[in-house]
Amino acid sequence: MSTGKRFLFLFSFVSFGLGFLLSVDAMGTSPEGAGGDRDASIAELPMDEPPTVVSTDPKDGDGVNYFLYQFPRPISVTFSREMDRDSVERAFSTSPALEGTFSWSENTVTFTPSSYPVTYEMTVTVGTGARGASGVPLSESVSFSYRLIIMR
Repeated sequence: MSTGKRFLFLFSFVSFGLGFLLSVDAMGTSPEGAGGDRDASIAELPMDEPPTVVSTDPKDGDGVNYFLYQFPRPISVTFSREMDRDSVERAFSTSPALEGTFSWSENTVTFTPSSYPVTYEMTVTVGTGARGASGVPLSESVSFSYRLIIMR
């Protein structure tokens, strides 16, 4: 009696964001498939599209009112998918440069500056070193700027 079996194997190469699907059809009566036919095919599958920035807070071009007691104001970036957190934190920069701490909630990274310099415009950049959890990087750097409006 011939039993038809199909075996599917998925191989993923995370650093390249590609996978390969190996499909094997086997017919036979013994575990080795003796007496039957075998056919195999390989297909290349994209495992991940580049992640994107979905939203920022503050938004690009915003004028943000601050009362002196509200410092420091957190900066948040939300991504389209799960990210490699270490790579995002390394790719994150501000101009002027700020010291601070990172925290995460799902796909959102929040940077809380230790303090703000005496400036009225901030630029935040997430570079292409930021990668999704599968290893695929942002396709381009993302920058946004906002103005600080100090209220007393």
